Amino acid sequence: MVKGKKNYSAPALEKGLDILELLSDSNSGLSQAEIAKKLNRTVNEIYRMLNILLHRNYIELDQQTERYQLTYKLLQISSRHQPIKNLMQKSIPVMREIAQLVNQSLHLSIYYAGKLLIIGQVDSPSKTNYSVPAGSTFDLLATSSGRVILAFQTGEERKRRLQRRKLFLQYEDKKIAKSKEIHSLEKKFSTKIIHEIIKNKCEVVKSLQIDGVTNICAPIFDHTNHAIAAMTIPYLHKINRTKNDLNVKEATKLLKNKSLILSNSLGYTSNK
Repeated sequence: MVKGKKNYSAPALEKGLDILELLSDSNSGLSQAEIAKKLNRTVNEIYRMLNILLHRNYIELDQQTERYQLTYKLLQISSRHQPIKNLMQKSIPVMREIAQLVNQSLHLSIYYAGKLLIIGQVDSPSKTNYSVPAGSTFDLLATSSGRVILAFQTGEERKRRLQRRKLFLQYEDKKIAKSKEIHSLEKKFSTKIIHEIIKNKCEVVKSLQIDGVTNICAPIFDHTNHAIAAMTIPYLHKINRTKNDLNVKEATKLLKNKSLILSNSLGYTSNK
């Protein structure tokens, strides 16, 4: 098909993709009526498509709340894609090693369609545990992972991704897109902050989502010398620390070292 022209259309396919993309932006799921309203369609229009997606295990229905949610099938499919598969195969063993040494959980994230997508997660060996499940999506600027990935892009690419972020937020909820909090996050992601992240090769800040958690985040590079992912320790501050628990400074040093080794294995050369 010629770019820019819509000589052909596949209404049923578009309908299914719209539903999947909509559910990917919802953490608590959506009812059939909510899906229809957000997509400007009737309930009858989406009824058959929801049943097909259920049958193919792309979505699931909570019988108690009658809300639809994505399953992990799309994540499983994407993990077969060679670049993602290679990243996962090399990252997960490193994350498991770090989890054992730091006594904290870790997650791996990438930029995807204007948002941050968690593609891998390893639990802490400790009973006291905080983790972010694979498949979760977040606003790019509301997370250390998103800011770190953005910082290690060219200025042009960073601008493009931030523009895509606005489209994602508008699609999810126009009220959210216009909120003061969203604009505040944009202002805070200043040139100074970007330079600090680049200089330190990491970001260590208090979580915007969870009290008592400090996000320690380091970039993962490939042969392009740009960040293709971010590895994060959502460092949970424990009341009763043991001798096996590294402090934030020690955990940061370890994460930066391991992420650099991982980046080198993916073709990164720091002298480029």
